[in-house]
Amino acid sequence: MEEIRNIYCVGRNYALHAKELGNDVPEEPMIFSKPTHALHPASGKLALPGTIGEIHYELEVVVRIRTAYKPGMKADELIDGIALGIDLTARDVQSQLKEKRHPWLLAKGFIGSAVLAPFQPFEGGEAFENLTFSLMKNEETVQSGSPRDMIFSLQQLIDFIGTRMGLGAGDIIYTGTPAGVGPLADGDTLELKLAAGGKEETFGPLYVDLIE
Repeated sequence: MEEIRNIYCVGRNYALHAKELGNDVPEEPMIFSKPTHALHPASGKLALPGTIGEIHYELEVVVRIRTAYKPGMKADELIDGIALGIDLTARDVQSQLKEKRHPWLLAKGFIGSAVLAPFQPFEGGEAFENLTFSLMKNEETVQSGSPRDMIFSLQQLIDFIGTRMGLGAGDIIYTGTPAGVGPLADGDTLELKLAAGGKEETFGPLYVDLIE
């Protein structure tokens, strides 16, 4: 994780997730970022602040950039890894920030809020579109999705971010979460599942520890 430079995240990139939170479907990608201090491996104890209100899980596919972006480059040229991640969100804090029209950083960038499993080799095209991913909380599936349901494709995200903020080796992109987000409780156990090419891998377990 020490090789990661910038963490870009995409909000509302699955229509059903936007709907479940009462948000409009965006007309262009909604991009925010997290500090690298937010990174946490997808196993072991996950210590989170228990004094900031509800913290929601948002399972996402994450891609890793291997070289500097130049206009016209294709996703397959830029990406060398794929992983699962959880964009943890302090939902009460986020609601307060939205009301004040303030940036989301305090709700999205706290320590431990960027859970990340190990990266796997990236396969683009239909292989990426057809993969499926899911999140198990206390041995029950709470989220599942596939990149085929993203509002903005991987190529659209890369072009949008690359032309406006730049992309370089070591940058990662959390590509958005499907419906089913919800709160974490102290003692919850999380597992992340990625199915691609007829194989399924499980990452975790991750043990939630809300610190008062």
